[in-house]
Amino acid sequence: MLLPRSPLARTAALFLCYWLAWKAAGLFEVQPHVSALYLSAGLTTAVGMIGGWRHLPAAFLAICAVRQLDMPGPLLEGIDWGGALRQVLVYGGTGLLLRPRWQAMPGRLTLADALHFVLIAFAATSVSAAATLFIPPFDRLPADALGAVFLSFWGGDFAGLLLGLPAIVLGWNLLLHHDAKHGQHKDRPTAPSHGLRSVTGLLGLALAVSLLTLVLPQLTQSEAKLGILVLFPVLLAGLMRGVLLGYLVAALVCAIQILAGRLFGLPVEGVLDLQLVLAMSAATALLAGAAHDDKHFEWQHANFDLLTGLANRHRFQDQLEHELMRAGRTQQPLALMYIDLDGFKGVNDRLGHHAGDSLLQQVAGRLRECVRETDTVARLGGDEFAIILPDLRELAIVDRIGHKVLARLQQPFELDGQVARISASIGVALWPTDGRTPTELIHHADRAMYEAKRLGRNQLAHRALIDAPPPTRAATPAAGA
Repeated sequence: MLLPRSPLARTAALFLCYWLAWKAAGLFEVQPHVSALYLSAGLTTAVGMIGGWRHLPAAFLAICAVRQLDMPGPLLEGIDWGGALRQVLVYGGTGLLLRPRWQAMPGRLTLADALHFVLIAFAATSVSAAATLFIPPFDRLPADALGAVFLSFWGGDFAGLLLGLPAIVLGWNLLLHHDAKHGQHKDRPTAPSHGLRSVTGLLGLALAVSLLTLVLPQLTQSEAKLGILVLFPVLLAGLMRGVLLGYLVAALVCAIQILAGRLFGLPVEGVLDLQLVLAMSAATALLAGAAHDDKHFEWQHANFDLLTGLANRHRFQDQLEHELMRAGRTQQPLALMYIDLDGFKGVNDRLGHHAGDSLLQQVAGRLRECVRETDTVARLGGDEFAIILPDLRELAIVDRIGHKVLARLQQPFELDGQVARISASIGVALWPTDGRTPTELIHHADRAMYEAKRLGRNQLAHRALIDAPPPTRAATPAAGA
């Protein structure tokens, strides 16, 4: 847990967070007493969602205290008890409502979770804004002013909740390395990103579109409201790179829009437009990014082994077919290595399945260290692995990598404080001499691997040597000849 342990320390930490959120509301104030972004709504929801109901009394005291600091007059006079209670009940209760779903959530935000959050945020901010109208001094306003008050509070809270809570949760998950608990591996192969798919490209597009929405009306002397156009780079970033980058782009365009609102002095009727742009930017980032992450998650599960992060059998088959087609065009030899661990079953039986899983993960890491960037390492199942070695400009590369693998796997493994030792048997088949199709290469590499085991294990065997005739001795001259 990253939360302070003692109640006093928790209250002090919450006081600091609410003080910063209160100052931020003043920083984002586009009209007197009207903030475009009320981050306290998101903070209170996060307190309920992450900390649970036990932290809400401390949140209530912190809200009252930070508001009192900015109020003139004697201490404890004019404290907004009603506003603080409304915020804790509505947004703290929203956090408690989201808490079970958040605790059961995997290490990513799914599309269903994102949609659920946006709808809950809309409902919670509507209830909170409506409750404001019954709390002094707003309960004494004339009827014709109630609509404007409702919209100003709703828009600021909606933007603050949609932007504030995801920032807290994303930061929380990063600090806890939440993704590591769900079998995700940072060293999985990913395609390089260039142009608009890159981080700099998407951020640059967001900056350009944001400035265009601000400058174009000034240049054309029109009253056109082009702020909605900033949703385009946010949508693009979410769909291409996921929730995290989508949210960063949304934060960038929102910061530019808020800064412009302060510089240009937005009229009262323009504040709600700004708040809606902020809220919809965050909602778009979450929904589009979650849709991307769902697709990427499905792709990873279909192509990579969950335990080791290596290519799985399906991915291996596809990659082998692809490399064979490329070898046919370039006429560069290709090698296929089949690897079976010697002694793995004994380690698994002696130390348990948890230690066996850890051993397989370490083996995967060592195999990656032995190959080139262009090679493909796969786990075919159990303790069987394979390596595709394309573009062999010299066949000596195969033996060099094979013996490097044997040496690395012979080194001891640390497993839960105990040391384990294994070895490997490796079979090699070459294209085109040992086969031209995936089926032929797999069959001959598998046969060569079993030949390595027959020769005593911890061996590298080539398919070409299996059926080779034994060397013949030179005939000795007959006696007396």
